[in-house]
Amino acid sequence: MTAQDLADACEELGHPIPRNVIANWESGRRLTLTVPELLVLARAVDTPPAALVFPLDGSTSVDCLPHESRDPWTAFSWFTGEDLDFGDAAVFREYAGVEHRLRTGHHDAWQLQFSGAREDWPHGAEAKFDRLVKAIRSELVPIRHRMRELGLTPPPLPSHLAFLDTDHKDDQMKEGTP
Repeated sequence: MTAQDLADACEELGHPIPRNVIANWESGRRLTLTVPELLVLARAVDTPPAALVFPLDGSTSVDCLPHESRDPWTAFSWFTGEDLDFGDAAVFREYAGVEHRLRTGHHDAWQLQFSGAREDWPHGAEAKFDRLVKAIRSELVPIRHRMRELGLTPPPLPSHLAFLDTDHKDDQMKEGTP
């Protein structure tokens, strides 16, 4: 990708970055960039923003702070918060892990949203879906409740599983909250 290609891609994303600015970054004449610039550049080259800051490219050391170097993975993990177990991020990380395990362990049932109306599901699909719903109710819904108790908004459930949040709405109605 040329500097002009990258500039064009950034403009298409709604945050123009002129070709000469990109060339100045490449040559080292410009050493800073804003967070919005980082984000749009990452989207334009289809990579996570953290990978632009701390590339996992085989280097043995990267500068994290002035006078502080780390190996690339430690720097990347620090930047993304993966090396920390702090507050809200910990519960989101727990949620993501459980969701991923359920999604992959019940892949066929998770994909039923794409197979049309329930009456069109193949034989045995409803039983698979019921097992998925039972697993989500026992494992994912409690984490969603805990997130709400902490004042957080859980990630949206796929449309075919959104009914599981009715339990939360029923609880709110009992407590008198909308």
